[in-house]
Amino acid sequence: MGTVSNCTCGVCGTSFGVRSGGGFFFDLLHCDICGKSTTVSHEELGEIHLGYIKGLRVPYAIARAGLDARIQAQYTGPVLTPDEYTAAAEATLAPCECGGTFRYAAPPRCPTCRSTEDQWTVGLNNVSMIVD
Repeated sequence: MGTVSNCTCGVCGTSFGVRSGGGFFFDLLHCDICGKSTTVSHEELGEIHLGYIKGLRVPYAIARAGLDARIQAQYTGPVLTPDEYTAAAEATLAPCECGGTFRYAAPPRCPTCRSTEDQWTVGLNNVSMIVD
């Protein structure tokens, strides 16, 4: 389940929200240059996501265990490893408007100076959950 946190950059002083984690039915990626976030739904990924679920030994998420069990029992397409899934899913996304590429491993960044979370202060009691 994803979250949104309010942060203040220790480098430039900008206050901004940071999305992290995916959801039960979508993945969250960040641009490898500017840190902007985007989501891709598992439905949009289609066969890519089905192949990944087929290869899991456990449910993707407990909340969708029944769905995942049906996919694992009924899907007859190719099985994807986590690395194959990541590469295939990233390849479906258009480039970021800054020219970067949306990646699972890219960190969120300050929208002003592009610093990363090791240079931010995260506000207390301000985390909200994303459950889509």
